[in-house]
Amino acid sequence: MNKIIVASLLFLSVACSGNKSEKEAATTETHAVSEKKYTCPMKCEGEKTYAEAGKCPVCKMELQEVAMAETDSTGHQH
Repeated sequence: MNKIIVASLLFLSVACSGNKSEKEAATTETHAVSEKKYTCPMKCEGEKTYAEAGKCPVCKMELQEVAMAETDSTGHQH
């Protein structure tokens, strides 16, 4: 009987730790989405970026999303 209780507790602890990593993965994805940056296509203010889409305060053109460069170079081969 004691072995069944210990095995059940071990199983539950492993199962609960799996949920934690899923929550962390979901949080990471949320941060990636919220890190979009926008800039003026005419570069009126140089390399200045904005956190939200809108219009350039100088030339009034629509801000464009900045393409984020890939930071993982493991797949890159010379």
